[in-house]
Amino acid sequence: MSLLPDTGVWRAAAARHEDLFAALDPGACIGLIAREAPASMLLWEAGDAGIEARDAPFSGFSACGADIMLAADAQALAQIHAATDGQLFTVLRSGIRSGSVVCYVLRRRCDLEERGFEELLEALGFAFMGACR
Repeated sequence: MSLLPDTGVWRAAAARHEDLFAALDPGACIGLIAREAPASMLLWEAGDAGIEARDAPFSGFSACGADIMLAADAQALAQIHAATDGQLFTVLRSGIRSGSVVCYVLRRRCDLEERGFEELLEALGFAFMGACR
């Protein structure tokens, strides 16, 4: 079993939450890496035709090109793999709150807001976007 979910599963999760991804500007990108083996990453990337999911090599946070990176430990990755039919966001939100998924915000808050991340980050459990204005 791969450490990261299949791109088809990742794409389907984005499609189930199309309303959250619709606000993202083309090029906006969220990545997932396995904390124990961060050689590759799984990306959600906004394009003109919607959200695409793809695998890419991970050569470090500064070079990854993502706006946000999620680094999941082995337990969280097992839960992500087991998530079915719309439960992925619940699993991610729970992992972020417990610390088993660490969220690295690689852009400034104003840049994330401009790129349309506010609702998506709120769905993942981040209150800082709207509450601190």
